[in-house]
Amino acid sequence: MDSSSAFSQPNFYDFLNRMRHPASADLVRAIKSFIVSFSFHTTDAENDSRKLQDFLVTMESTIKEHPLWAHASHEEIDSAVEGLEKYVMTKLFNRTFASSPEDVKADLYISEKIRLLQHFVRPDHLDVPRVLRNEASWLANPPQLHSNLKFIQLFRRQSKLVSEVEYYLTNLISAETFITNINASSLSMEESEFQENMQSAKIANEETVTGHSSVLQLSEDDATTMRRHGKEIHVNLEGCLYPFMGSEAKELTTEDVQQLLRLYQQVVTRYTMLTKALARLSLHEEQLLHIMKDPAGSTELKKEIEKRIHEGAK
Repeated sequence: MDSSSAFSQPNFYDFLNRMRHPASADLVRAIKSFIVSFSFHTTDAENDSRKLQDFLVTMESTIKEHPLWAHASHEEIDSAVEGLEKYVMTKLFNRTFASSPEDVKADLYISEKIRLLQHFVRPDHLDVPRVLRNEASWLANPPQLHSNLKFIQLFRRQSKLVSEVEYYLTNLISAETFITNINASSLSMEESEFQENMQSAKIANEETVTGHSSVLQLSEDDATTMRRHGKEIHVNLEGCLYPFMGSEAKELTTEDVQQLLRLYQQVVTRYTMLTKALARLSLHEEQLLHIMKDPAGSTELKKEIEKRIHEGAK
């Protein structure tokens, strides 16, 4: 196999395959050492970012001179560093994404504010030209917006945040700032009207959540049978509220889709927080599920968590 075919269409898996080559032992050691080094320091997003950026620059030079990439083109070297970045950040994801209570709080605040603004803000309020209006974009409420933008800013290879990418990222960051600080004057609206709209939106959101939650309230019976739209639905879950369990796609209204998106965002946020909490207690999801399958699972889980907390306090 010649050099050109060996480097055809390099991708992440090409990088992983090269890391399995005996000649890559020095690179593997450097990568593992870098990842492990984070465990010796408390989480600090800015410092972690600087460490990562310096490491990627150093490793790019190392890869250029490495025998495994002899005669490689600029594109092939770039692809290798992309693979390296992806591998490292996958390993460090729990440490670097939404890593502080402030990040989680900011995500929830922005998401909730967008939910309220969706009720009454229209393109006219922002002087958006008619030709640029897209109604679907006004329904967008991406989960963990703040944390995603911060993650990209700090942990994406800086040489990639240029030109068009930099332009789009800057616009998204500006949009986040605008949403965070939006007020009556931002929308060319009287303060009293703005506050009235926000209050009405809060009430509407509360009523929507309450209304959907009351549709399907499961009993504590492990095999609950419910009837919705004339159909029986068997749910093998305990004491939870799942307002759309019996729905079909064709039955959903636009409001239902918005509600589903909000519920999804809540689930993602809570799941992320729970996963981080379990990681700090050295518990895994499989272990948690195994414990909860036992009839005495709740008591056992409580004891296990108390034990881990006690061990961590030592």
